[in-house]
Amino acid sequence: MAKLKIHHTTPSGANVDAYVSPIEINSTHIGGTGGNNGQPVETIRIRYLRETTSAVDTGYIITQKGTKQFRVNNTSNANSTVVSLVNLQSGELTAANTATILVNVAEISGANLANIGTGSGDYTDNQDYAYVTWAAANVTGYSTAVAGHQVTGTGLTGNATIVARNSSTNVTVALGTTQDVSAGQSSAKFTFAAKRISNKYVNDWQDNKWRYFLTDPYGDGTAQTGGPGWAANTLVQVDSA
Repeated sequence: MAKLKIHHTTPSGANVDAYVSPIEINSTHIGGTGGNNGQPVETIRIRYLRETTSAVDTGYIITQKGTKQFRVNNTSNANSTVVSLVNLQSGELTAANTATILVNVAEISGANLANIGTGSGDYTDNQDYAYVTWAAANVTGYSTAVAGHQVTGTGLTGNATIVARNSSTNVTVALGTTQDVSAGQSSAKFTFAAKRISNKYVNDWQDNKWRYFLTDPYGDGTAQTGGPGWAANTLVQVDSA
């Protein structure tokens, strides 16, 4: 995987490596770059924990140091360190010099949360697992749920990880914290933490490789039918600023 390009602005105001692909969707270039989030273009946002006694920082990538390692700094340019990507959400970071890059796969305008009851197979504990169900028409983005990805925004405490895809519109999630689950409906997102990222692709921890861009809208290729080769790729959104 090629080393991540870093966007920067010259003293004369020119944008260098602002984007890596000339292809645009709704005026948004495919792919992304590192670099200070305060520049005129969107850059990849990273959240990291420098010390176990510190709060999680929000910042940007200065340079790539390894496959999953980056030198980063916060938005105040006051907390530079070298971090490694881990398969956690930002609120779950506890080890020093760990980091996460959030990737949004889809948004669901109305997701139904339900107690799993007696469940089935390996998922029978109704305090450790729950069902999430939705209507296909309510999904914006890639509608096929992926085991290992997270579901956020459901009102559950902690991280909810997809462990089984029961149908095209229903999944079983493992609850990050043992809890009583009450039925409810809310907006939700399918997300994952990046395992690797280049200027064109981002990998999840199941080693699925996705094309991405940095701002809305989501897309799964259907809107670009008849376009060039990239149109058949699922497009996901990497968190940016």
